[in-house]
Amino acid sequence: MIQFDHVNFSYTGEQPVLQDLSFHIREGEQVGLIGANGAGKSTLMKAVLGLVYPQQGRILADGIPVEPANLAQIRKSLGYVLQDSDQQMFMPTVLDDMIFGPVNYGLAKAEAVKKAEETLASLHIEHLKDRYNHRISGGEKRMAAIATILTMEPKVMLMDEPSSSLDPRNRRNLIRALKTIPVTKLIAAHDLDLILDTCTRVLLLSGGRIAADGPAEEILRDRKLLEDNGLELPLSIGGRSGQ
Repeated sequence: MIQFDHVNFSYTGEQPVLQDLSFHIREGEQVGLIGANGAGKSTLMKAVLGLVYPQQGRILADGIPVEPANLAQIRKSLGYVLQDSDQQMFMPTVLDDMIFGPVNYGLAKAEAVKKAEETLASLHIEHLKDRYNHRISGGEKRMAAIATILTMEPKVMLMDEPSSSLDPRNRRNLIRALKTIPVTKLIAAHDLDLILDTCTRVLLLSGGRIAADGPAEEILRDRKLLEDNGLELPLSIGGRSGQ
């Protein structure tokens, strides 16, 4: 579903952000993308979406080259949850945002509303349906943004720090939903416990390169590997506890 072949990228006049990056994510995989600040996680996400283009190498999404001419087709298959929900929610109410995409892709409004209501119920946030986006909390807006993407029924979900701003209850709701949504997922997060709970595979980035690629349980329990790359063990395993 996502393929990077020897991808190199740098912003103008800066050090390389992605360096000879190669990996494949297959259909149905649940992949966590981890790394310290500046490792290249957000840039990698932007590259999948065609928001930035590599100077070398190629990227495929759903088998299609990520190039300007193909972006409209590619983005129908991809759902992207932004790190800043304020940049994603632009309609007056939560429901308006949720049905905007499906209706513009040709779905009848009544069917779009039905899908939106089912998604809200799956996340246990039915109470947000008719709320105004500018009057809900940051955590509520985060959950609403996730619901908006889920209503589009993408083949691949890209999520950048999905648990940020969430209180414990909504974080549990999010984890429960991520475990049941049957689509390919790439989740970039500093919340390693969320990655451990929702992903079966982990890509560890360091300096724009893959430092490790393997089973989530194996990588997230490797204290030395994580610490060598600026991370700590998940709290559930013993992070910050001195164990």
